[in-house]
Amino acid sequence: MSEFNIQTATEDGVCHIRLTGRVTFTMSRRFDAFIEESINQTLSDIIIDMRKTEHIDSTILGLLAKIARRFIAHHHRKPTLLSTSEDINILLENMGFETAFDIRPCVDTVPFYLEDIPLIEKSVPMPETLLEAHSELMDLDERNVDRFSTTVDTLRDAVQRKSP
Repeated sequence: MSEFNIQTATEDGVCHIRLTGRVTFTMSRRFDAFIEESINQTLSDIIIDMRKTEHIDSTILGLLAKIARRFIAHHHRKPTLLSTSEDINILLENMGFETAFDIRPCVDTVPFYLEDIPLIEKSVPMPETLLEAHSELMDLDERNVDRFSTTVDTLRDAVQRKSP
């Protein structure tokens, strides 16, 4: 296993996602591609396991917010997020994640085997992915507007310059 990883398994309509180690924007394009493919499946629940997460950056937090907002829009209830780290829990609280997730220390069952999320041909983080992730964070909690508005403006400019 590498220093960081995102693994998944879907069993009985429940999508389990485990984030391990230092999960940062370097995995954002790959994670976003997984989200786009997986969230469109018929799922009864999503469980995000962050019990082995040592560090998570704002881009990945934004992609988690994207998962929650789509799941809530479709199922009218929050997905589950597992975390036992005091530092991670403080971060989640400060970002407003309690409005989007049912945050707990554990669940009754977890899959025995999880697979790494699929590799994609071009996995370099793109400004569009970073922009969407940070916009999701801003939409999640009004406190995040002040935190990320400069980042979003800068990314929006980068995306516009890149467009033909």
